[in-house]
Amino acid sequence: MPAPSVEVTLLILLVIIVAGPIIAERFRIPGLIGLIAGGMIVGPFVLGWVGARGLLNELGAIGLLYLMFLAGLSFNMRAFFENRTTAIFYGLLGFVLPFVLSIWVAMSVSDLGILAAALIGAMWASNTLVAYPDVLAAGLQNNRAVSAAVSAGVVADLLSLTVLAIASSTAVIDIEGDAAVQAASEPSSVPVYVGVPLMIGFCLWLLPKIAEWFFVRVGHLRSQRFVFSLAGMAAGAAVASLGGVEGLIGAFLAGLGMNRLVPARSGLMDRLDFVGGSLFIPAFLVSIGLSIDPSVLFDAETVVLALLFTGLVVVGKSSAAIITGLVFKVSFNEVGLMSSLSFGQAASTLAIAQVGISLGFFGQNIVNAAVLTIVLTALLTSFGTRFFAQRVERPPKPDAAIGDTVLVDVRANGSDLDALMLTAGLIARPDDGLVIPYAVPGVGRKEEAQKRVDVAVASAAAHGHDSSGDVRVDDSFSDGTLRLVEEDDASLVLLAWEGLRFPADFVFGNEIDRIGVRSPVITAAARVTGGWRRVIVVSGDLGHDWKAEDSRVALSIGRRLAKADGTSLALVTRDIARLDVKLDDRAGETLVNAATLKDDGLTLLDDSDIVVMPAHALAGAWGLGQWRLARAFRNVSLIVVGGPRRLSVSSGHVRSQVRSFVGPATEDSVRLPTV
Repeated sequence: MPAPSVEVTLLILLVIIVAGPIIAERFRIPGLIGLIAGGMIVGPFVLGWVGARGLLNELGAIGLLYLMFLAGLSFNMRAFFENRTTAIFYGLLGFVLPFVLSIWVAMSVSDLGILAAALIGAMWASNTLVAYPDVLAAGLQNNRAVSAAVSAGVVADLLSLTVLAIASSTAVIDIEGDAAVQAASEPSSVPVYVGVPLMIGFCLWLLPKIAEWFFVRVGHLRSQRFVFSLAGMAAGAAVASLGGVEGLIGAFLAGLGMNRLVPARSGLMDRLDFVGGSLFIPAFLVSIGLSIDPSVLFDAETVVLALLFTGLVVVGKSSAAIITGLVFKVSFNEVGLMSSLSFGQAASTLAIAQVGISLGFFGQNIVNAAVLTIVLTALLTSFGTRFFAQRVERPPKPDAAIGDTVLVDVRANGSDLDALMLTAGLIARPDDGLVIPYAVPGVGRKEEAQKRVDVAVASAAAHGHDSSGDVRVDDSFSDGTLRLVEEDDASLVLLAWEGLRFPADFVFGNEIDRIGVRSPVITAAARVTGGWRRVIVVSGDLGHDWKAEDSRVALSIGRRLAKADGTSLALVTRDIARLDVKLDDRAGETLVNAATLKDDGLTLLDDSDIVVMPAHALAGAWGLGQWRLARAFRNVSLIVVGGPRRLSVSSGHVRSQVRSFVGPATEDSVRLPTV
């Protein structure tokens, strides 16, 4: 049959993408099996509508790169570091046990060489979280066993792909004269020992800098950033191939390098997810089916190999989970959940199998057995995960990071809007957070408010942050703000503020207080008039735990603002031991041994300073003291921070009935207090 036209091939692909998962799920089979089966049916071994080479195969190759790129973009670095000991231990063990076991079995029952056996070991040492949607449905995504399985999966996949890179590059060197094999593999322009550092340096150092420059200076439109992200993926893969490393490793590292520039819940990430999940990744799975010959899929040799491979996966992953559970005192049901999640095989397994057959390490029977193994492990991981998920207690909702979702008031209320959006972006970026400028206009003023929100979104884009605006019509600004806090699941509210006004605010109060004493999350009043060259953090009195908590939050915000170029930070406190922090001299952090900014300190403030302080430090000044502060801060940017329900900038006291505590204020570790 002649090769179908581009139009026909595209139509066939889209029909499979739509119908394959739907039909598979009707039979309680994972959707990816439906995509692979669809490719097999239309492929050269059944209907012959699509050949093994051509447009669909090329789209599949792009889909594999896209899959690894998205894995890097969506990798939760904060969750990984919080659970890194368990994750790394389980990840290493979950790789080593199946890897060594597979090599031993492969070399014992066949005449495969060490490189071929190593590739088979890498196939079954990796894993894909096929059953993760079942975990989400059960509300267990924050369970420690699930977090360990997710992070460990990345560790195991990286090690498996590293084995793939070494094996494939070694094969190219060993059979340099074999043109057929050279044609099937990526040519290497530089040695691996040069190419690997080059790839890491490009993806994790140079690419993020180029991306940030592009986002800030050129690409303010989401469509431009989307195309640049794809270019970054391709660049990472291309640089990897220069050193004889598989391009999918470079694509993953490129995603990891751009991780903090693409917030997980941003519109840009939504577009990348949509395109990948709707077209490229399904195309990769369909393309795998093109090479499957169903006539040999269920013959005796294939079935025996598939059962053997499945046994290697189950024994290796279960043993790793049991040992991890014993070492870190994980319950039996959590061990079962952790191992069940790790049984699933798909992306890395198929990629390694395809490379292995293209390099001539093993035959089509291994690939056929691998596909059948993927089906069996998909069923095991699905049923096993559902079984243990019903027996594991749902964990409490974790504290969000302070910069997870920053709600920004865009009223013309004393702050420069562009500087305020820069401030919000600097707070959000370390947590891969989302910035949401918002307005709460009265009836009939929605259009005017929308224009200001649009300006704020454009300003955030100009500073390299992806954001989405929110306008809510309400009779009360404070009530509308508090409703948005709940609806957007905010971690921080940044309120535009005219600054200290004595004695009017002291006597009558203001709207900042009306929100601050009711807000269930950290709230800050911000008067940011422009850029800054020095950040001054004032701790105030640390006599109570809740005061120390708010001071640590203020220091965390100050450290994030000090990330701006050429900015130094000064911490004003008399009790740094109670704050439980260490200053970084190399980052320009200095200590001023004082509880507050006394008269001498106030006279040294200038327009290029930004002062960050907890509300209790401000409320500690009474009468003439507040008048002096108001005069000193008249031309200085000022941010006053309060924990849940305890922000007050005018009433002369701070409510302290909410007593929830956070840990040491490293720049990425301050968490939203639980209310």
